Amino acid sequence: MHETFTVRKATEKDIALLQTMIKGLAAYEKRPQDMTGSQEKLHYWIFQKKIATALIAEYDNEAIGYAVYYPVFCSFAAEGGVHMEDMFLIEKYRHCGLGTIFFAKLKEFVKQDGFSQIEWSCLDWNTPSIRFYNKIGAGQEQGRKYFSYRCQ
Repeated sequence: MHETFTVRKATEKDIALLQTMIKGLAAYEKRPQDMTGSQEKLHYWIFQKKIATALIAEYDNEAIGYAVYYPVFCSFAAEGGVHMEDMFLIEKYRHCGLGTIFFAKLKEFVKQDGFSQIEWSCLDWNTPSIRFYNKIGAGQEQGRKYFSYRCQ
């Protein structure tokens, strides 16, 4: 199954696909109402402002997942890292090893871009993802709570 699995950087032609995949993640996270991003906004931030990188995972030339990450600065280490905002595979492609390969490919892109670490958050109820992250050897940071503030 893994021979025809590839990961590539998204192009501007992938905007509709990205929006559809993001809607899939929002549904999985039980928050479909929170997916309000239009194709125009996605295009602006990813391709015009270049604030984030999007990857497309493909199996037999069919898009089956995506990831989005953006740079962060680790001041204590004086190194650049990335925050992985999303990593998503369509359900029928989970639990067969593709997630592990997808994460390894994402790591290659991150390293090629000169970054030294990947950080992310996970919803506390999402035990399948937490098990996956533990399986790939990710460390869970203790003593930190993530906050969000909407600037209006």
